[in-house]
Amino acid sequence: MPEAWRAAYERDRLSAGDYADPGPERRAARALAAFIAAGLAFLALPGTLLGVWNLIEIASHRAANAASVAWIQAHGQAQLLGWVGSFILGISLYALPKFRHRPLRNFGLVWTVWVLWTMGVAWRWWVGVSVRGWRTGLVASALMELAAYALTQRILLFSQERIGEGKNSRRKPHDLGSWLGIVGFGALGLALTFNLGISILVALKAATPVYPPLLDRAFLIVALWGFTVPAAWGYSTRFVTIFLGLHPPDHGAARRLGLGIVAIIVCALVRWFVLADALILMVTILAIHALRVLRPSVRPPKLAGVYRRYPQFIRLSYAWLLVGAVLGVAADIWGKEAGLGGASRHAVTVGFVATLIFALSPRLLPAFLGGRELYSVKLMAASLWALSVGCLLRVSSEAIAYSAGGWAWHILPVSAMLELAAVLVFVFNMAMTLGQAPPAWLEPSGVTARLPVYWYVTSFPETRKILVDVGLKALSQVREPPRSLTLEEAAAAEGVDMQEVLRRLQGFFSRRQPHSRANGSDKRATP
Repeated sequence: MPEAWRAAYERDRLSAGDYADPGPERRAARALAAFIAAGLAFLALPGTLLGVWNLIEIASHRAANAASVAWIQAHGQAQLLGWVGSFILGISLYALPKFRHRPLRNFGLVWTVWVLWTMGVAWRWWVGVSVRGWRTGLVASALMELAAYALTQRILLFSQERIGEGKNSRRKPHDLGSWLGIVGFGALGLALTFNLGISILVALKAATPVYPPLLDRAFLIVALWGFTVPAAWGYSTRFVTIFLGLHPPDHGAARRLGLGIVAIIVCALVRWFVLADALILMVTILAIHALRVLRPSVRPPKLAGVYRRYPQFIRLSYAWLLVGAVLGVAADIWGKEAGLGGASRHAVTVGFVATLIFALSPRLLPAFLGGRELYSVKLMAASLWALSVGCLLRVSSEAIAYSAGGWAWHILPVSAMLELAAVLVFVFNMAMTLGQAPPAWLEPSGVTARLPVYWYVTSFPETRKILVDVGLKALSQVREPPRSLTLEEAAAAEGVDMQEVLRRLQGFFSRRQPHSRANGSDKRATP
């Protein structure tokens, strides 16, 4: 090994220099990509495809009880915990440490969370549809999900050290987003504990892997209105506010919203469902007012690289949330009218949650995943329109079909196929985005001899082969080069022409320039 390399290793050992280290960011992005990929898989197969099958069974027999209850519950858990839960956990593990200035260090724990969560949700779905070994699987899957949650809290709360943290640096959260996150994740822990209790009860006393209706409804309220919706509100305070150019949210509403969510959870657990639905409507109105999401933008929305009408779909998702809350109260008032409860749940889970994710993810996730660009803006638009039309048909026809029958039964399969098409388009678009190599946002003119070799090969692993081929043979002998060794020092140590090294690297960065920078268009991004 050249003497300059040994000296650089010694320099690194003796001095904790402030060298650029893209390694942790790349590892965090890889972990986030795994959570997103798992969520997309749950969305497409165990979630939506099974849900469409269930709805077609119901429509073909013209009876709400035609589909297997075990299959319906398996579909619901795959959607709520498998898709939405994986997205929220992945984004939280990636983003929250940055918000709190506590960089992730123990990525082994992050991957353990991913394995436990993904296997737990998948096992829960499998025992619901196959009924094989369901007594063991029901309890074991609930334990795995709860263990993943516990490790997530350890990572977020206890594992990180704040950069420059002093004795009195811990401060009480004061913003709306933080309090919604605290309440939401607390509710998730409660929901998963409740889920474990129901699983044990069903495994001991039931003949099939079906949750009793009242317990299933209570679990759904806690998981949906205690965790999923508040988490969406919390991230809206940060991302929707910025992307849509909105007024800052009303942080003073944090206590009222938090207490309202807690009251909803308590009512659900004691089975006061009518009061819970009334509180849901009131809290929804308060949240929409506090987030100011339906008010006009005060700054231009951030539209680069995505469908230009996505802000309208985000606002539409909040309108669907209000519709879902109103339908929930209507289902309590007119309880004999079958289908209102299902229409309410669909308005919330698809109209609000899915539309918000379909509109926000293409804008947010590519930036988190190594600065990628969205694969196709046109596919983003198609998925949003198909989902919205399908949801409108489903919500407007479900109560009519279940109560009066007639023509409305023919609308339900159409809505299901539209939503399935929207999901498949969204999954394909996001999967292709994940599959692209990250673009090089560094312009070729920014490639200099003063940057460390470590930065080049860690930020863009493909540059390792380029540098070895041009003559930096020592790089092939080590797993990680010294962090303080500049490209100029490495080239001089092995007698390599510095201009040739720069020419090769500039060629690489020129080929990997972002698509939007190359032609200024809003079209499909390519590697």
